[in-house]
Amino acid sequence: MEPGYQLNYQKFIYLTTFSLEVKQGIHSDAAAKMAGHFSLGLRWKFFHTGRSSLSISGSSVYAYRENWNSIPQYVEDNIYIDNEKYQYKFLFGSELEYNIFVGKRSDISFSLMYNNSYNSLTLGIGYRFWINPLVNLKEDKCSSCGKRWSQGKFRKFWHKIWR
Repeated sequence: MEPGYQLNYQKFIYLTTFSLEVKQGIHSDAAAKMAGHFSLGLRWKFFHTGRSSLSISGSSVYAYRENWNSIPQYVEDNIYIDNEKYQYKFLFGSELEYNIFVGKRSDISFSLMYNNSYNSLTLGIGYRFWINPLVNLKEDKCSSCGKRWSQGKFRKFWHKIWR
């Protein structure tokens, strides 16, 4: 288990379906040293009903950690680029995320992340707090209902969730 924090910024670029996402995370790695990542990517929310949503994302990632060469008996894996104090690498990351809305400004999040450098899957569980929970609902048509976003039951539904 590698506890840590992650700060995300998400900007919707098409309705509430496609967004640009920037992430900065810091955590304790497997050697109990400081590690982190910076990522820039695209997110697609392909399922949203009631208080649940499911999305997928792909991003370029800059990962870094404190240099492991100071650890006795450490064998260099040549995946990270060495610096005096830190090691870093660039990679591609993808994520499948399921969110359960638990309040007007908060979610419980479950994610499955793929890391291409180790060909590994990581399970993440977290709490998400929305600083600005109001979604900018544009006058575009809803792809599934054929009505305008700002009319009728759909508008009442969104206002009930996000206020």
